Order: sequence, then structure tokens, then C-alpha cells
Amino acid sequence: MARILISFFCKDNAENVSPFLYGQYDRAFYISFEGEGPDSRSKEVLETLIYKRFGAQAVFLSAEENTLGCAYRLLYDLTDGDDEYVIDITGGPGLFSAAAGIYISTNEKKNVFLSTFDIKTGRETVHYPQQKIIDKGGSLTVDELISLSGGAVISASKTMKQITGSSALRTEAVRMWDAVKSASYDWNRFCSMPNMRDGAKVNRKLSRADDKKTCERITGLLRRRGIIKNERFYTSDSGKLFLEYELCPKAKTVELYEKSGTALELFAFLAAVESGAFSDAATGVLLDLDGLITKKKGDPRNEIDLAAVYGKRLVLMSCKCTKPTKEYLYEILTMARQYGGKHAIPALICSEPAFEPVRERAREMGVILIDNAANLSLKMLKDELLKHFPIN
Repeated sequence: MARILISFFCKDNAENVSPFLYGQYDRAFYISFEGEGPDSRSKEVLETLIYKRFGAQAVFLSAEENTLGCAYRLLYDLTDGDDEYVIDITGGPGLFSAAAGIYISTNEKKNVFLSTFDIKTGRETVHYPQQKIIDKGGSLTVDELISLSGGAVISASKTMKQITGSSALRTEAVRMWDAVKSASYDWNRFCSMPNMRDGAKVNRKLSRADDKKTCERITGLLRRRGIIKNERFYTSDSGKLFLEYELCPKAKTVELYEKSGTALELFAFLAAVESGAFSDAATGVLLDLDGLITKKKGDPRNEIDLAAVYGKRLVLMSCKCTKPTKEYLYEILTMARQYGGKHAIPALICSEPAFEPVRERAREMGVILIDNAANLSLKMLKDELLKHFPIN
């Protein structure tokens, strides 16, 4: 006997796939009214994920008329068998829900069930034949949730498995952030200077009058932490000033010393992973906007500092070694909607404290804001994350 899902197609694919996180289905019928069905890309994404992850077939049906009677007849025809049928009314229009309710109340079939799924709470509610709430189910990965909105993960600099499996990486992430967090302005300036690396040796080109003072402050912090050694300034044959230094042998993660945001990014990633709130996470995530990776120069793509899965929802975080601004809030909110749909959670982590108008704007926009991270220990940042992402 097969188990069949019957659902009204939703514009948000995360809702379409939710039933598969709570139970096994052999086939899924997605119903839509004329003009409200999926486009070819959305259909392809859903078909591919359901087959690849759950081994089931997705079938798309279009109702002949946008009427209660037509929806009722379609439900009647689809459940005319001895299989087990689950009618999912999550996200569907009132007309479809009404048809499902009438159908359930006027038939005495023991093999037809009615349920809804709440992505925000992570719960399934069975409404018929006996009402019950199921609050445990599977989870999708970062890659899968992004694919449901039509995007694709091209690469990630670090994954959850990599950071949990490397004590050296963990130690270095904490050490590096502790070294530069008190000098975020100088650290941003330092990392913006063009650099050339040959093995452990790094050369940075200085161009502004006060670049030397900036370099002296940062190299002092890094040297005292045992991160660099043998730093010196020299003038090239063309009269340009350069800084040369060597990374110490224990400086394993070279990218930490090339982008200013990476130190906070990896520190926040470590806190997120160790908080236990997220089932999957990745940092330095390069994304393709339409999911069609062509490798052409103009192919639209973005980079997300930190992506994670909280319950059934995608979390996208931006990490900034500076004060939070309204522009940063709009930026991460836009990215969250593009790559995670309406249920995605946008978050912004900044090293410096926010002005009150920015805090208020974050609340209004629904963006989680964690500021003043430079004054947070790893444990404090974990606790701050758990305030916003409690473990149920």
C-alpha cells in the first residue's frame, strides 16, 4: 500500500516539501488553479529535491476551474483507492482548505488524513481523524533550503563538520578574533591594503600617509599573539612603501589574515556551531542566484558570511567589523528573501555597538541584530545566539 501526499502548490517551496520531514511518501500530488501553478524552474527544483532526498515522485496537477466544486472533485478522484492519503492544507487558498474540510466531513474513509505544517514552530498538526501535534521531524541542509528558492551553493570556506573536527581551527579562530577585535577600524584598513603571499611570507603595499601607523598597531597585536613574526618595512625600487612579515607555523588558516570580516565571521560560526541550536551550518558561502552555474563572468552570485539551519528554516547572517547601519540591515534582509524565501531568518552581527535608531529599525524589519561583538566572549556570543534561537 502506497502513502500519497495531496497538497496545494505554494509559492514557497519550503512549505511544499515540509510534509516529507515528518513522514515517508511514495508520491506527492501538487494541485494548483489555472495561472497559479509553478514555473518550470520551481517545478524542476521541487521534483529534483523530493526524488533525490526522499525517493518520491512529484506530480503537478492543474484544476480546471477556480471553484469549490472543482477542488472537491479533484480531491475525491485522487483519493479513490486503497492507499493511505494525507491532504496537506498548509499555505493553500481558503477555497482549497474549504474543499478539503467538506470532503473530510462528508466521507467516512479511514485511509484519508488532514494535516498542516508550521515551518516557524517546526510542528505538524494532524486535524483528522484524531487531532494531535507532532513537533519532531527531520531537517534539510543549507544547500537544500537554498535550492528550494532556486539558488545554489557554489562553495563554502568552512562547514560544520570541518570546525567540529579540528581543534587547531577552533583555537585559531578564537585567538585571531581576540587579537584584532579591539582595533576593528585599523584591522579593516590593514586588510584593505593589497597583499601578495608567497608561502608564509606576506607583503602589503602601503599607499596612504598614515598606513604605516595602522600597520604598526596591527602587527603589534598579531605578534604578541604569536601569529606573525619578522615584520619589516621596506621601499621598493619604484619608491613604494611595503610591509613584509611571516605567518608563524601555527597560523594554519591563511584566509583569516586576508579579509577583515573573516575573523569575526569564523568566530561567529564557531559560536553558532557550539551553541547546539543549528542542525547544519557553513561559512563563507558563495551562492549562485538562479541555481544555474555557468561559470561565466556575468553569472549573478553573492557571498553570505554564515548560513545555518534552525529547525526547518534557513538563517543567513552577515558579519561586519564595524557599527551596524541601516544599509547592512537592508542588505541581509534582501539576501534572506532571495535565497531562503519568506521563512528565512536574516541576522546581522557587528563588532561595535549600534545606535538606537538602527536597533529600532532592525526590530521593525525582523532582522536579528547582535552588536558589540568585540566585547563578547565565545560563551557570551553563544548565549546571545541562544536568546534568538532557543533549543526547544
